[in-house]
Formats: sequence, C-alpha cells, structure tokens
Amino acid sequence: MKFKSLLIIAIAAMTLSSCSFRLVDFTVISSKNVNLDIDRAQGVKTEGKKSYFLGIGWNIKDAMDEALEEAGPDYDMLIDGVVRYTSYPFVSGVTVEGTAVSTKAMKARMGEAGFQDWLKGQNVLSEETAIVIPE
Repeated sequence: MKFKSLLIIAIAAMTLSSCSFRLVDFTVISSKNVNLDIDRAQGVKTEGKKSYFLGIGWNIKDAMDEALEEAGPDYDMLIDGVVRYTSYPFVSGVTVEGTAVSTKAMKARMGEAGFQDWLKGQNVLSEETAIVIPE
C-alpha cells in the first residue's frame, strides 16, 4: 500500500512538472545585438509555437515560420526575437516571438539600390559569408 502511494505521487509529480528556458535571442538570427536601423513601428509583434511528441523532430524553423505566417503574408524577417524551449512529460515545444518586418516594404521605401546598400552596411549578406543551401 505504501509503495503504491509513493508510485502514484511520483507519477503525478512527473506528469505535472514542466520546464521552460530561454533557448536563444536573435536579431535576424544573429547571436550578437545588432543595430539594423529598422523602424520597428513598421513591424508587427508576433509569436509562433510548435509542439512535438516526445521531442521528436523539434526545430526552431517551424516555430519561426509559424510566427511569420501569423504576422501576415507580407512579412518575411523577424527582428528582436526570443526563442524558448519548453518541456513537459512526453511533449516538447519551441516558441518564437519577435517583431516581423517586411523587406518588400523596406525596398519600396529605400529603393532597390538603397536596400542593397543597407544590406552591405549591416553585413546582413555578403559573398564571403553567404551559404547557399539547395532545397
């Protein structure tokens, strides 16, 4: 009887316990705090969540994609974001929150040449650092 009670308490404690911690902060997926000279008022606060049974196949990309989809079809870049990993018994999850901005709107405001100059000035993309991953 005593063993049965302890077993029930142990199972209840494992089932009701959880863990959540900050996984990574990002500014356009940079672990450095970068000033991108972007008008954050043009962006939309957004959040994306993805859960995985037994943590199988979890990744950050799914939650980021969901956050961008939640913001709307015109938004394609997240800035000032936070990624959190959550763990419950049998279920793991990833939450991404940040400010979604539209590079299309930035190009419209700056012009194509101005946008390319902005990219070069912020070291967002260069031929030396770009990695092409075929889909």
